[in-house]
Amino acid sequence: MLFPKRRPPRNIPLFLLLILFTAFPLVHGRAAQEAQIAHELHWAVTREKFELALERFRAEGATPSGTPIVLSHGLLTNNSFFNLDEANSLARYLAQQGFDVWNLSFRGTGRSLAPLKDPPKSWNLDVYVEQDIPQVIEYVVKATKSAKLGWIGFELGGVLAYGYLEQKPDPRVAALVTIAAPVTFHEPQQDAMKGLLGLKDRPTLKRFVLYLNGPSLMRFLVPLVPSLESLFYNPDNMDDDVKQKFFDDALADVNPGVLDHLLLILERGEVVSARGDFRYHEQLGKIRIPVLAIGGKEDAIAPPRALEHSFTRLGSADRTLKIFGTESKKATPYGHFDLVLGQDAKTEIFPVIGQWLKQRLTGR
Repeated sequence: MLFPKRRPPRNIPLFLLLILFTAFPLVHGRAAQEAQIAHELHWAVTREKFELALERFRAEGATPSGTPIVLSHGLLTNNSFFNLDEANSLARYLAQQGFDVWNLSFRGTGRSLAPLKDPPKSWNLDVYVEQDIPQVIEYVVKATKSAKLGWIGFELGGVLAYGYLEQKPDPRVAALVTIAAPVTFHEPQQDAMKGLLGLKDRPTLKRFVLYLNGPSLMRFLVPLVPSLESLFYNPDNMDDDVKQKFFDDALADVNPGVLDHLLLILERGEVVSARGDFRYHEQLGKIRIPVLAIGGKEDAIAPPRALEHSFTRLGSADRTLKIFGTESKKATPYGHFDLVLGQDAKTEIFPVIGQWLKQRLTGR
């Protein structure tokens, strides 16, 4: 086989060679550093012997901030939500920024393990506040030998953090970031969620829903029902492969007791304890640590007005509310889950979180 003769290379100017050979090690070194994330799996054991999975992420060779960060997921999901893959991972992003990241799966989700002997079959949200969160905090501060930590909660993970800090001000929690975390449900956009209240008077349907549970229902229904898809995320703001990974890896079952508690919350129109005697919205003034509250312009589960109502009641002198998708006509309108998994979340939202945490926790 004959090949055409190659032309002799032209002389490359010396200054261009210097630029290429000087820049390449920097680019190559940066890519190599970004790939070097240490990943460990830990378990924090509760009083009832639930083993709560904690994925730890640290950048090798990076200067640590000295302050660990706990990530807590929302309803219907496990901790893969924060680490879907290398390209869609708030956990890895924060580790690259020098934080010591601990990605939590609450009891009954992800890699968390139930007790071997007589495990409880049902529990409510109060158990997360009273047992799971304090045990996770205790484990992380001991493992890191740090006197304080930061907490990032998406949706339910943020709501439960509010509840914990309202009932027990904890000096070890130095800063809180909540993402799409409403404590009231009075806005018109949230009416779609109240359709679940029909389960209260239909026990057979409720048992069927629990039998199929969250992952099966969402995988089947969400792609088929546009209005349901829009409830959970902006379809135009999540790539198809990310949606598929989300459905495959990040979904979790809903415990029967948690479902009953959720129905009570929707019936009352606000987050309350399982007994109904503790109202989260009324107690927000007890939270005095720095708080960053993040929301999406098109989020129907946590609409901006719902977040604004809660934000104004916080007792924190240092508090920030950031709604994404409102800055300009070209800004991407964020929904719910796409606040973490959206096409541009890594460049638009993650840096805001990282910089805010650095300023509050490290003074940088």
